[in-house]
Amino acid sequence: MSKQDTIKLTLGQIVFGGVVGLISGGVCLLLFEGVIWRRLIGESVTHGFWVGLLLLISLGLTYGVMIAGASEAVRFVSRKFGAEIPFKPVFSGALLGPPAIVGLQALLDVPWEIFGAPNVLLAVLLPVLKVMAFVVSLPMRVWLLHLQWPIEIWYILAVPIGAILGYRLPAAKREPRAETV
Repeated sequence: MSKQDTIKLTLGQIVFGGVVGLISGGVCLLLFEGVIWRRLIGESVTHGFWVGLLLLISLGLTYGVMIAGASEAVRFVSRKFGAEIPFKPVFSGALLGPPAIVGLQALLDVPWEIFGAPNVLLAVLLPVLKVMAFVVSLPMRVWLLHLQWPIEIWYILAVPIGAILGYRLPAAKREPRAETV
């Protein structure tokens, strides 16, 4: 595959995966909120445990449908370019995309003073960690602080990007162990 086709494939997977993930998650969210929570459950369930359990189920199913939809969209685009990719690494990567964005957000405002008076080890490591956190979170800093675009776009794009990384980054190959008798 040429470099131009690879770029088209990647951009197509990101755009189509993001759109399908957003639509499938939105439909599932509207289904749960509009039909199940308002019409079926309504005010009949008021106990904290049951509300929490039903909320956990609805959020989990919505997240799962969104991840599965985006993963299948990424696989669909790759099939159009003549490449068949397995579902498991795509789904695994897509599943870990949004938590990675949460981690990047956490790096934006780390309260470095919580480490207290630095001992010798912290005096050496803290400046290095500060620089690493700044560099890693730099794209998000530019996005949020300078461009002032909404953070939700990162979450939408994180799913297909995670899916792409899930199947493109090769899994560590383990060498078979010699069995002892």
